[in-house]
Amino acid sequence: MSETSEGLVGGRYALGELLGVGGTGSVFAAVDREAADARVAVKLLHPHLCADEAARAAFLREAARAADLTHPNIVRIHGAGLHDAAGVTMPWIALDLLDGPTLRERVAAAGPLPPAEAAAVVDGVLAGLAVAHAAGIVHRDVTPQNVVLSAGDAASPAAARLIDFGLSDATGRSTLGGDVLLAGPVADGAGVVGNAAFMSPEQARGLPVRAVSDLYQAGAVLFFALTGHAPFPRATTEQVLRAHLDAPPPVPSALVAAARPFDRVVTRAMAKTPAHRFRDAEEFRAALRTAAASVPSAASAPAHDTAATEAPGFTKLLGAPGDDDPLAYLRPSTADTDRRPSASAAPRTTGAVAAIVILGILGFGAWAAIVSTAEPGAAAAPGTPSATAPTASAPAPSSEPALSPSPLPTPQPAPTVEPTVVVPPLSGSLPVADAALRAAGLVLGDVSRVESADEVDRVLGQHPPVGESVPRGSRVDVTVASGANVVPQVSGMSVAAASAALQSAGFAATADGAPATAIVDRVHPAAGTVLRRGVTVTLTAAPESPSTPTPSPPTPSPTESGRP
Repeated sequence: MSETSEGLVGGRYALGELLGVGGTGSVFAAVDREAADARVAVKLLHPHLCADEAARAAFLREAARAADLTHPNIVRIHGAGLHDAAGVTMPWIALDLLDGPTLRERVAAAGPLPPAEAAAVVDGVLAGLAVAHAAGIVHRDVTPQNVVLSAGDAASPAAARLIDFGLSDATGRSTLGGDVLLAGPVADGAGVVGNAAFMSPEQARGLPVRAVSDLYQAGAVLFFALTGHAPFPRATTEQVLRAHLDAPPPVPSALVAAARPFDRVVTRAMAKTPAHRFRDAEEFRAALRTAAASVPSAASAPAHDTAATEAPGFTKLLGAPGDDDPLAYLRPSTADTDRRPSASAAPRTTGAVAAIVILGILGFGAWAAIVSTAEPGAAAAPGTPSATAPTASAPAPSSEPALSPSPLPTPQPAPTVEPTVVVPPLSGSLPVADAALRAAGLVLGDVSRVESADEVDRVLGQHPPVGESVPRGSRVDVTVASGANVVPQVSGMSVAAASAALQSAGFAATADGAPATAIVDRVHPAAGTVLRRGVTVTLTAAPESPSTPTPSPPTPSPTESGRP
């Protein structure tokens, strides 16, 4: 039985209805004739892209990376290969057929998920990521459209399935590329690959991407599930990427008050500095479950408190259509007005008690005024009723015991104001930073080491930031260079450009006498390898072709992923 005569993709898959179309391929429902007609999905590269051998290889890399990842929260790959489609060699990937909507489709149809369901969905995503990260694979495209939910059930972590490993790669590699399968046409060479709305800061910069970059994206997906909005809604893609680099992490309760237990989870996951995020997917999951445990159930929430727990979304803040007052959202809502007690609704006894108290105060004031104006020792006229009245200096006897004056309150000492200091700028080596902190009355906190072109223990960052006022004796965490770095991707550059890129990364470069204009073909050690700073990297270059222009170094330019 041949593929061509039977018309079966891969010799076994009979295509059915079209499920979706993306910029690089189409996805069909299919029946597996060799597995009791089991239903699967088959992804095919578009015919006009199949002539490019490099495009075919890039398409099949998705199957190669995900084939060994077996987990309930990761889509399962059944097989992959090449199909002779009437003279066109067409690559294909067979994978699980998922009937439920994507997270993006679910939110578009029904709005944000309840907090408990949002937590369950992201819990499942993180469980799948933990398996991928343990295998050394970073997904790099964790977005709402790449999370598929089980039909009718999103309240369980098992309901979420992570799909589309087309951008996945070994940890430590960057996401720069000019491949049509990744980023579409890029005018100036290479571009940043990925979905700009959910891209980590290091991915946006074209830097190496690691497991914590996936955790940043998972935090952005959690924000989307809770609020129905991407983390940084902006007018242009450039502004979105700039927000990922510079804007503070978004706080979900600013849009949905019920999401408040997840504020710290989202902001930590989306910290700008990777060292300040969760260490791994399991730590993220633990924090997520702790937050979810504090979410009140629908049965225990007071029925009258609905308006108080619903924060205005973007539409409410802009005012209702036809509202002439742009600040109308600042006025008390109808619900707030209804809950405010009115004067007529106050109990009558309250008014009576208040009147008695007021009269008592007025009477005491009048008596005090009379006593204060009487002359000491003055006697009334004989025979008048007031002749025996007591004077201010000689009070009349009383059957009640005289009340002694209340002692004055003992002066309380003023509250002690804890002295604060300003966090100084830290630079240079770790011992120098430690000395600067001690001189300012602060203590060196956690030290995180990251790959960098800088020499070992060179200070790269600090938290709290420079200029912030903190109590004396506070700890200041620092990020320093580990003394190692990742070999950058320089294949395809000229020898001169590749040597400069390697030197910028902290390495030495040798090309064994190849001319500076020759194009680099291979690198040893390979790109993505973590090496000690100062190690020599060998460039192997092919002789320069007179007709081949010298490519310039890659310039990051944000694009959206267009895969199905």
